[in-house]
Amino acid sequence: MDVLTEQVRSILATELQVDPERIVAGANLRADLGMDSVAALNVLFAAEETFGFEQIDPTELADVATVADIERLVRARLAKGGA
Repeated sequence: MDVLTEQVRSILATELQVDPERIVAGANLRADLGMDSVAALNVLFAAEETFGFEQIDPTELADVATVADIERLVRARLAKGGA
C-alpha cells in the first residue's frame, strides 16, 4: 500500500468513525461503511486539507461508490495539480 492509499484510508476511517481494517478497496462507502452526505462533505474537506486541493466540487462524488473510487479521485486531482 502506498502513502496516498494510506492517507485516504486514514481520512475515511476517521471521518466515518470505522475500524481501519474495514477500509478496503472494494468497500462500498454507503452500504459497507455508513457514509452519508454530511460524512461525504467531511471527507472532501479532509482530502482538500491533507492534499492541498482547491475546493472539490461535491458533484464529483456522484460516481464515487467505493474506497477505490475515492483513491482514484484523489490521484486524478493530484495529477491535475490539485485543481
